[in-house]
Amino acid sequence: MSELKDKLLKGEYKDQLEIKESPIFALLDISEEESKFLKEVGLETIEDLATKWNDCYEKIAKKIPKERINSWIAASRLLSLEETEKVTTGAKIIMVGIDNAGKTSLSIALKHRGALSQLFQKLYALTPTRGLLRSKIEVFGLDVHMHELGGQSIYREDYLSNPQQYFVGTDIIIFVIDVQAIDRFEESFEYLKQITNVTNSLQLKVPWKIFFHKSDPEYEIDDKSAEVFSSIIDYMSKNCPHFDPARDFFRTSVKIRSSILGAFSHIFREISLIQDGVKNASQNIAEELKADFFGLYDFRSNVCFAQYAKEENLVDLSHNAYYEAIETIVNMREPFLRIRRYTLEDEINEIFILRDLRFGGDRYIMAMLTQDEEMSRNIDQEAIQDIIDEKLQDWIEFRGYATFPLE
Repeated sequence: MSELKDKLLKGEYKDQLEIKESPIFALLDISEEESKFLKEVGLETIEDLATKWNDCYEKIAKKIPKERINSWIAASRLLSLEETEKVTTGAKIIMVGIDNAGKTSLSIALKHRGALSQLFQKLYALTPTRGLLRSKIEVFGLDVHMHELGGQSIYREDYLSNPQQYFVGTDIIIFVIDVQAIDRFEESFEYLKQITNVTNSLQLKVPWKIFFHKSDPEYEIDDKSAEVFSSIIDYMSKNCPHFDPARDFFRTSVKIRSSILGAFSHIFREISLIQDGVKNASQNIAEELKADFFGLYDFRSNVCFAQYAKEENLVDLSHNAYYEAIETIVNMREPFLRIRRYTLEDEINEIFILRDLRFGGDRYIMAMLTQDEEMSRNIDQEAIQDIIDEKLQDWIEFRGYATFPLE
């Protein structure tokens, strides 16, 4: 709850015991004038806003934008939960960057199933995002709210002028840079600095991720571009305490969907709150199954939530094999099993196994790489499911996330 207070309350109200009885003005993202207006319509405390908002919503919406009202309601509901309840703002990720950086294409590619040609058809039909675009992805029981901020200059001014409205309660900020737009590097870098300045001024403890997007296989980054990217990473390292240059920047491309899957899988594991436990359990599963790679993918979003790799180069191989396999599965509603062999350097044969599993009524996809021929020939689905169930029991039972009140 202390972390929640830091994200949602003004400083002088963070130590109050009865948060529900605090005035609405205690919310970080609300002005004195706005709180006076809410009092006039009958909402005085945070508890009032959490429980009575529906009675006067339309009246408030005539004067205040619905996006602001919704964020206040979400904050008041979260703050009104009892200490004993599991609380997390869990799932708010912001994607920001100048126009045409590729933010929408990232979201679409993440959720796409089917051939690459079908994905490109969707992307060709895209139009620039106007203002705020919201979407929701359910990842292993966690509602992840994606907020894409349109990058045209008229909208950027609004984000910078009203940062509380957009950034308060955020868990991850993803800044997207088009690596092929060389003539706009300076503009993009300047916008990044402006965003970090406003989030730092709000004292938001938000992790940052940098996506060097459109890093297509055939595109070669020149020395000048590499120098700019190095400057960006250096700037973030010095000015954002929650940015780690060793793990928080990614090269992504819709032509290499494993790059997008890997980046978002990393991010979703980070905000899951039980990352360390899942990591250890994944390693235990891999060792018991004699697997060099083990991954558990969310059926709905393609995200690899639980992952262990004996060697780093096996991660990209597995993600690519996963995408190739699901593209060929005609009916995803039926049980399926896919096996494929890969010959690596030194004539090492890795056998890729893809298998759908169910836990608690939910469907997941297991992927593994193994050199064990007997394992690949005699797959015991029940035994595999029992092993995963046992090792990941704590995670499987981890539910109860708070969600925003309005879609």
